[in-house]
Amino acid sequence: MMMQARVQNRVGRRGVCQILAFAAVAGVIGIPRMARSTSVDPLSRFFSEVQTLHAAFHQSVLTEDLQSIDESDGELWLSRPGRFRWEYGDPLEQVVVADGQQVWVYDPGLEQAVVRNQDEMLGDTPAGLLAGNADPSLSYLVEVLGNQEGIDWISIFPKSPDAAFAQIQFGFEVGTLRMVQMLDPLQQITRIRFWNVNVNLDMPVGKFSLTLPDGTDIIQEGNA
Repeated sequence: MMMQARVQNRVGRRGVCQILAFAAVAGVIGIPRMARSTSVDPLSRFFSEVQTLHAAFHQSVLTEDLQSIDESDGELWLSRPGRFRWEYGDPLEQVVVADGQQVWVYDPGLEQAVVRNQDEMLGDTPAGLLAGNADPSLSYLVEVLGNQEGIDWISIFPKSPDAAFAQIQFGFEVGTLRMVQMLDPLQQITRIRFWNVNVNLDMPVGKFSLTLPDGTDIIQEGNA
C-alpha cells in the first residue's frame, strides 16, 4: 500500500500496497542521478512539520518499460500519526481508511469491505511510512538526487532485504510534496502526482471512519 497495490481482489483489483512500493534504480523511473548530498531536507521537514495533509492525486501504474496499465484519480486525507483515507474514483471506486487501529478497504462495486489490523497490514510499507511521523533517515538509507525541473528529488532505501519496497522517491516543489514514485517486486512502477495540496488544516475525525451501506459483505483478515 502506497501498501501493496490497492486491494487485490476480486481480490485482484488494485492492491492496497501498490499505492506505495518503488524501484531501486532512479534512472528506471525517469529521474537521472545527480549530485549527492548528506542533507535530507525537505524530507525531514515534511515528516517533522506536516501533521495533516489533503490533496487530489493522479495514480499511474506502469510496466518496467513505462507502458501504462492503470490510471486513476482521487483524494487523500492524512492525519499523523497513523490515520489516512485514500478515495479512488473512476474507473474503479475504492476507499482505503486507516483509523490508527485497523485498515478498511471498501469496494462499492463488489459491495465488500476487507478489514485488517493496521500494524499487520501496513508494517514496513510506503503507506505506513507516510502515515508515521518518524524521520525516515532514522530507519532508511537516504539519497538526495538533486533538482530536476523545479522538483527536489529524494530517495529512501530500506535496510532490510525483506522490506515491502526497494526504493521510494519523493518529489518536492518549494517544500510541498508533489510526487511519490515506487517500484514493486514485479517491476511495476507506481507513480502518484499530487495537486491542490493543503497541510496542517483541521481535519474532521469522521474522515477516518467508514459508514458502510446495509448489505456490505465485511471480511476480517488476520487479527482485525
